[in-house]
Amino acid sequence: MKTKSPIILVAALILLLQACAVKKPTENKHKTNLDLAAVKIKLQNKNTYTFEKEQVFFSNNFPSARLNQLVKVNDSTFNITIEAENRPINPSAWFAFKVWGKPQKNVYINLSYPSDRHRYQPKISTNGQQWQTLAEVKVNKEKNEASFKLQLQKDTLTVAAQEIISSGQSYQWMNQLAKNYSLNKTTIGYSIGGKPIIALNSTKSDGKKIVVVLSRQHPPEISGYMAMERFVETLLGNSKLAKNFIKNYELVIVPMVNPDGVDEGNWRHSFGGVDLNRDWEFFKQPETRAVRDYLLNKISKQNAKVEFALDFHSTYNDVMYVNDDRSDTNRPGLMNVWIASLHQFEGAVKTPVKPSGNGGNTSKAWFGRVLNAEAVTYEVGDNTPRDFLNEKAVRCADILMAELLK
Repeated sequence: MKTKSPIILVAALILLLQACAVKKPTENKHKTNLDLAAVKIKLQNKNTYTFEKEQVFFSNNFPSARLNQLVKVNDSTFNITIEAENRPINPSAWFAFKVWGKPQKNVYINLSYPSDRHRYQPKISTNGQQWQTLAEVKVNKEKNEASFKLQLQKDTLTVAAQEIISSGQSYQWMNQLAKNYSLNKTTIGYSIGGKPIIALNSTKSDGKKIVVVLSRQHPPEISGYMAMERFVETLLGNSKLAKNFIKNYELVIVPMVNPDGVDEGNWRHSFGGVDLNRDWEFFKQPETRAVRDYLLNKISKQNAKVEFALDFHSTYNDVMYVNDDRSDTNRPGLMNVWIASLHQFEGAVKTPVKPSGNGGNTSKAWFGRVLNAEAVTYEVGDNTPRDFLNEKAVRCADILMAELLK
């Protein structure tokens, strides 16, 4: 009996391991090989930077991180180089990294931009949910260096240009939204990096009249994404106005058009190295093609019209970019009335309204030119107070619903 026991134990262990292997879930059912020929940007080296003697550790090995190089100056000072994914590019110098080590140790960070300028006031978080803006940041005259002090804590600190909302976090929000409001959730295509492009749509109307909402064509534009979430949740809400709206209009949402750029911590571009919101004329990128084809197919199948379209973005200050006023859209005059009502709510400090100077290659231009929709690029300021951001998004949604139901 003693000689058989080890054999029995080994056999049992093998069976247990096999059972575990069979039951292991597949995290990504869509298997794709990254087409390196289609990747036109320089991908980061994802690392954990270890300084054992100094008891300080850094990482850019997480979604939305951006840290291109790290050099120790002394036992408490570190230089971090931040560079764009490729050029030419807009000055949206995103950064994000994690730091941990000996609690209460002071660490001094120098952000260096070899070819660019500092833009975002750093934010820190210990849980990825609550973020605090660092008040004391020194920026040199040329604005290509920014310095600040961190005091390490028991928990890891995440330091970022804005609050981090990765594609994974957005997919979770989409899943919850679909569950809460009985939405259809459709994978309409895949990014160059193999991430799904998801569209959500409501189902309680006859599908003849459509409102479209897009977001996150540009990775760092977090304030716009936040406004999008609140705007959409208001349109789908439990108010009498929202319930009436959903009975009469189909809401279509594509919350994450550029998941690769978001997770790579890009400043502006997709893995294709292009600004997706300049690809709405020739549609060379799979992400924009997926949105276009999905919408055109839906409109054709349902014999529908898009009456209003919003593409949420962020810039230095709040602004609305609009198309030229036309009398032959699917809902003539809606944009003017919507903006006038918004300005009435805002009082003395009104959101500027400007025609876009980008010609026909933006989503807004395509919605107007091809779909005859009233369309706007809704830009939210980087530093717009988050409470006001939410309040304004709710009011914009309420105003839109009231006008569409007249």
